[in-house]
Amino acid sequence: MMLFVFLFVWCPLFGILAYALYLNHREEVSKGRLWALAVMLSLYLGCLGVTKELLGDFQQYHRYFLEVPQYDLFSYMALFGKEPVYYGYTYLAYYLFMGNWNLFVISITTANYLLLSYCLLKLGIYLRTSLGNMLVAFFFMAFFFQEFAAIGNMLRQGLAQSVTLAFLVRWHIDRKHSWWMALGALGIHTSCLPILAIGLLPVIRKRFRFSTWMLLSVVACVGAILFYFLGGFLSHLPFVGYIFERTANYEQLLAVDSWQTEVGLQPSMVILLLMLGCMVILLYRKWNQTGASSVQYVFVNLNLVLLLMMVVCDLLGMYYLLMRYFFYIYAFQNTLLLVFLDQTPWLFKKISKWTVIGCMIVYFFYQFSHNIFSYIPVLEAVVFPLPVYLFI
Repeated sequence: MMLFVFLFVWCPLFGILAYALYLNHREEVSKGRLWALAVMLSLYLGCLGVTKELLGDFQQYHRYFLEVPQYDLFSYMALFGKEPVYYGYTYLAYYLFMGNWNLFVISITTANYLLLSYCLLKLGIYLRTSLGNMLVAFFFMAFFFQEFAAIGNMLRQGLAQSVTLAFLVRWHIDRKHSWWMALGALGIHTSCLPILAIGLLPVIRKRFRFSTWMLLSVVACVGAILFYFLGGFLSHLPFVGYIFERTANYEQLLAVDSWQTEVGLQPSMVILLLMLGCMVILLYRKWNQTGASSVQYVFVNLNLVLLLMMVVCDLLGMYYLLMRYFFYIYAFQNTLLLVFLDQTPWLFKKISKWTVIGCMIVYFFYQFSHNIFSYIPVLEAVVFPLPVYLFI
């Protein structure tokens, strides 16, 4: 193991691939060895995240981080009046990392991917799926560039998505009611509230039928009405009042307020939705004859709800909500992919898993160098030793 640690520190991507090949040739792979791969992937992506140019939300978070010394902890949290968990961590992290912005970003991004890895590991163990499926799921999660870009630009929502998914994994797979995680997710970004609510409904564990959609529609309508009418009364509460203020202000929720929400579903987004939709349809058709466990239905149905939310938001021109919740698909799709791979063992008889992994890495670094945000050159991202990222 020390050899792979050395390779990872010397050249992270090479170390990751060498370790993945090593795992692939072992007869049995322990949970701890998969965790080691997850840590390597997460830390490498955390380091790449600090190379992003300071634009958009990323620049705002940088400014908030540097303003920490001007306030005490409670004044700093009260300054924003929302999401106390994120801003509380920002304050503490400033002193923990001695004002080093790079370490702060690495900690947030690495935590994101560790949480997503935790979800895949838990689901993979429950499914008793193959090592090949786990490797493909890990590399798809890590090198799906849109998730990397979203996490890097919106630190709060990215982390909240991952915590939300981890909470639902513990709830449905381990039967552990870790409410502190749900509260933590809300304290990081309040957009996770409807996802948490949907994920806890008993119907999410069953095959969706017409009556299920009717029930979800009624719940959504009642919830929207309650939040709208309660908004005026509860919007002045510290921290949580921000949720009601946002939901009551329907003009802001439905507004077209930034460059990324003016055009609805773009072609690349439509292609992704179609691919995920095909996975759902194929799984539902298979399970119509063989049946499936309630846990399998949970993670397929969560993605199905998100897919239909996107279609509805696009048709109604609700582009702010469309973009806000489309990013949740980037996190949640990993669980759908793992369930799909587990249920289609014939797939890797036609396509090599290493072909899929290689394509994901090539795709990631192509997008890395052709994105609207600038990062370091690809060659440097591939060959730089790990410690270099602390001083970029």
